[in-house]
Amino acid sequence: MEFKELLNYVNNQISDLEKRIKEIEGMMGDLKVKADKYMALMQMIEEIVGKGQQLPLSAAIELTGLKIIFDPRPIDEYEALDESRKAMVDRLSALTKVRDILDVISKKLGDKAEVPILVELKMGIPIKVIFRSW
Repeated sequence: MEFKELLNYVNNQISDLEKRIKEIEGMMGDLKVKADKYMALMQMIEEIVGKGQQLPLSAAIELTGLKIIFDPRPIDEYEALDESRKAMVDRLSALTKVRDILDVISKKLGDKAEVPILVELKMGIPIKVIFRSW
């Protein structure tokens, strides 16, 4: 891989994450109304039957770290999307910091930015760049 390819990879990852975050935020906006109505209904039911009563929850199964939710309540779906959005925002932040560093290196290298490199990725984020030869 060449340095410029790494920069392109990071820029593409950032662009993709930004689009996905906007999509999830749109879905969350639609769900927020449903979740608010659901919570108001649940509070009303709790007031009627008492706070100590067990209310039905959606069926969720966790298998080796993978959570599968069947027929989620609006609040469950909203919270799952929010968790995903937060993870994407964290990844976007890390990639943006990497890109800023790569931009500085690219400017310093100038026309030598085509130097071959090895890159170690962790969850799609470059964590180590080795310049192989000059």
